[in-house]
Amino acid sequence: MNKEVLVSKATKKNWKRLNVDSTELQKRLSKRANKRFSKKTFIPIEYFSNSKNLEILEEILNYSKDIKTTIYSLGVNLLYANNLLDSDNPYISEILNEFHKGEPDEKLLKIKLPQEEKDFLGIVYQSLLSEGTKNQKGSYYTPQKIIDEIDFAPVQDVKFLDPCCGTGSFLLFAADKIKNPQNIFGCDLDKTACFIAKINLIIKYKNIKFRPNIFNCDFLLADNIKDRFDIIGTNPPWGAVTNAKYKLKFPQIKSGETYSYFLYKAEKYLKNNGEMFFVLPESILNVKVHKDIREFILNTFQITRINIAGRAFSNVLSNTITIQLTKRKNKNSNIAIKKENKNLNINQNFYLNNINCNFSVLDNKDAEILEKIYSIPHKKLDENSIWAIGIVTGNNSKYISENSFAGEKIYSGKNITYEGISDTNKYINYQRKNFQQTAPDKIYRAKEKLVYKFISKRPVFAYDNKQRLFLNSANILIPKLEGYTIKEVMAFLNSELFEYIYLKKFNEIKILKGNLMELPFPDKPGHILTNENIFEIFNLTPDEINHIKSELLRYN
Repeated sequence: MNKEVLVSKATKKNWKRLNVDSTELQKRLSKRANKRFSKKTFIPIEYFSNSKNLEILEEILNYSKDIKTTIYSLGVNLLYANNLLDSDNPYISEILNEFHKGEPDEKLLKIKLPQEEKDFLGIVYQSLLSEGTKNQKGSYYTPQKIIDEIDFAPVQDVKFLDPCCGTGSFLLFAADKIKNPQNIFGCDLDKTACFIAKINLIIKYKNIKFRPNIFNCDFLLADNIKDRFDIIGTNPPWGAVTNAKYKLKFPQIKSGETYSYFLYKAEKYLKNNGEMFFVLPESILNVKVHKDIREFILNTFQITRINIAGRAFSNVLSNTITIQLTKRKNKNSNIAIKKENKNLNINQNFYLNNINCNFSVLDNKDAEILEKIYSIPHKKLDENSIWAIGIVTGNNSKYISENSFAGEKIYSGKNITYEGISDTNKYINYQRKNFQQTAPDKIYRAKEKLVYKFISKRPVFAYDNKQRLFLNSANILIPKLEGYTIKEVMAFLNSELFEYIYLKKFNEIKILKGNLMELPFPDKPGHILTNENIFEIFNLTPDEINHIKSELLRYN
């Protein structure tokens, strides 16, 4: 793959305008490509049932050469250890021959493999794959602790599907409950993963002669599965490099996100009142681009449960959630949310009325308080206000210096506090033509402006009347709000109440313009604007105020 496809046209245009040389260009492309081209490997510790088996894994990794022979040999090893290699199940030899025509490696056949690991072959395979391969495929297998959170209770006559099954962690979960292996189905693009999933199921049902219903295919494009299912559970690829055909097949999904395609198509295979369980990145809850799939979920399913699982995968920075859905419309039902050992309940109807249908992580009490706040006659910041980003130099190490002779002081997001703008020892030679992106000078040099941290969970605004320059870790707002002075706008934005609203409604790690434009400024701001007075303006009771303050303490 060409790394340049990962860089926007606007960015490449700016690099060309700035005459970025070829060496620097490759450096930047590598940085942008991030992990997609990494050759390094790592062991997914979270996938182990018993970490003591790490020694056996390391022995295999230190010896193994090519992945296919290693996995094939270990598969034969496991079948032999379970007395299945010479069994009268005719499908075993078919599965082995379909995957590999060569001979198994003698040394790998003799290693004593752990029997208590549900998917030891999967651990080996994940440890052999490069980080770049995993990233491009979105191939990070599901840790056992995530699967243990599943609240399904399948019985022997239900049918189960994992549309991107990997090596079969969800299939093995289903196998713990389903007695007939022919009721378990899986699909995956990865031939090696499919082979491992078949071996895992053959061993799980060692006393039954059957051929596993595991299909090496692209679930999103294939139509070789004709059944409909009672339960669908999966950990689909996140942000994988997608097939252009997906956009044509699923025009309803505007985001182009792989996991949204899987969720959308999987619903077609789910019976009415059937249940679906997906492992997803936390960004699905509130990022604007995923409004399409949130709307689809709200209009098609009852959301039963959302579990905020944090960082669940080795070398993956994204936080993880699990979402459980039932295929029936019941918008007035409560959703059980678990976050950091706190159990919340929120009525699903609240999400339908949320901006961009955000799945806010809050309780019904919070929902009642927010509805009360927004019932007060209010106005909002809009496009009439002036919004801008700080300076994007394109190369801070080149243009930013601690030498005071380099130019004028340049500030960043970390200099913005509730108390004001702290001093800086950074300087910049402000030559606009040299930089990758800038706002108009009249904004930077405005008589009055507000600046705010861009990377932050809560709004932090400061007032500037000294025409200071800021880097793009800070954003700029010059509000145009009838009846408000600029400092009155800042007082509301920095208030405890607006912090509470922002945390509950958006729960972002960035302060986004679209979210700020949803904050409610009362029609009459009042004269003395303290935290307590702002609570009073919205007619909040002492009990509601105490709840808000206790919630803010929990976030700090």
